[in-house]
Amino acid sequence: MTGSTRTLSKYWMLTNDFTQNPYPVLEYVRRESPVRELSMPGGGRAWVVTRYEDAKAALADPRLSRDIHVQYELMSERSGRTLVPPPEEANHLANLEPPRHTPLRKAISFAFTPRRAEALRPRIEEIADELLDGLAPQARPDLIAGYADPLPVIVIAELMGVPADSWPDFLRWSTALRTHSPAEGSGVLDRSIQELSAYMSDLIARKEQEPGEDLLSALIHADEERRLTRTEILSTGFALMTGGNDTTASLVGGVIAALLTHPAERTELLSEPGRWGRSMDELIRYVSPIANALQRVTTEPVELGGVTIPAKEVVIISVMSTNRDTGQFPDHPDELDLTRSKPAHLSFGFGIHYCSGAHLAKLITEIGARRLFERFPDVRLAVGPEELRYQQNVVVRPLAELPVRL
Repeated sequence: MTGSTRTLSKYWMLTNDFTQNPYPVLEYVRRESPVRELSMPGGGRAWVVTRYEDAKAALADPRLSRDIHVQYELMSERSGRTLVPPPEEANHLANLEPPRHTPLRKAISFAFTPRRAEALRPRIEEIADELLDGLAPQARPDLIAGYADPLPVIVIAELMGVPADSWPDFLRWSTALRTHSPAEGSGVLDRSIQELSAYMSDLIARKEQEPGEDLLSALIHADEERRLTRTEILSTGFALMTGGNDTTASLVGGVIAALLTHPAERTELLSEPGRWGRSMDELIRYVSPIANALQRVTTEPVELGGVTIPAKEVVIISVMSTNRDTGQFPDHPDELDLTRSKPAHLSFGFGIHYCSGAHLAKLITEIGARRLFERFPDVRLAVGPEELRYQQNVVVRPLAELPVRL
């Protein structure tokens, strides 16, 4: 991007410079071309939606499909070879549209109510404290590898009834499924899916015979009206372990980093613990650790922001951009303001694909940040804020490391 006209490359959203500091570019795009083309390195293109109102309309429009089969058909056309979605990823509600989406949503919604999430608070606090115990002796711990990444993995694995000795494998599989694509041909993604599928299939079989007090057992032994097939249960486990872990880890790390660089706001929260829950939406809006909503494919031409997007096109909804849009947040959207009225961000989506685990993700993030700063009130960054680096990823924007002095 150069000069006063801010000329952007055709891969503008896929550069490392963008990943490290996306907001000036997104402000320009929102103003000049809020629905803009993006060239993809392997060929083809996508359309990026950057304004809040356009994004909200797109998330609720059934012509922008989340059906994974529609997406794999398009990938097959563009790559010239037949690509088929693995069943583990093709049978959970985030990758399906009605009519299949509806019964799946109904079947698992009981497990993710705010009341059920809140019941997990004592155990999440214990897990956070155990991880902090491990960090305490270290001179310069990394809060990503040692805290933000394992915290949601352990919580979600335990929620599903996974034994503690398998948690390291779950973290490894979760990382692999996030960082490798089906079209790259490395084999890492396929191996990880196979290993995780074998483990989860065995776990489901065991819980069919010996149910426990966990989510998988509840899904397996649900009443007939809410009962899922074994493949659907397996696929739901995949969704929790990948999407649930990745987004929540990115949330935890991002919120902690924000409070490390905003000492006044951190002091306010610590002096009034009841404000943590009320402040989470503003923290999430400001941090925007979820860069883009899961991509959609147009099933027919769709007009957004004055631009007609043809059928069979990929649409990317920039959550980072919508969360800083002055049309929705007119008062200094680039600042963290814990007194902001109704920070209605789109980080968890909108419409029928609104994240089922949003309450749990917010709870894990709140507890993770609060316990850290209560335990170590003098914690500070071990590097300058400008040295923090973000990992390149289409969906989430996680910090690579967060080194601190406790």
